[in-house]
Amino acid sequence: MTQGVPDTRQVISNDSRVPWLPRASHPADSSTLPLYMVIFFVLGLVGFAAHGLADGREGLVLASIVSGVFFACFLILFAIYWIGYLLKGHAIWQAERQAESDGPSTGQQRED
Repeated sequence: MTQGVPDTRQVISNDSRVPWLPRASHPADSSTLPLYMVIFFVLGLVGFAAHGLADGREGLVLASIVSGVFFACFLILFAIYWIGYLLKGHAIWQAERQAESDGPSTGQQRED
């Protein structure tokens, strides 16, 4: 850490004006969501493999639907995870910018 630049965690935790103080860990920090993403991806691959092994038209349709649902769940979780990751990064950037200007972030430079 450089001299004179406050730690972002300290700035966020000490500033009472910040209304979005996290009370729990951020979802982007949790390993649960990526674990569910991997599980749904693997289940989608299994469904796709079952699609190739299916005998008859009914089995083929059912395997296609199941693999499609699992891949859709994976894509939804993937989007949620990365949006949360980007929003967390934006919140950290915003807190750093606000700490540098010693006031609310208005897009104006502080005059010395």
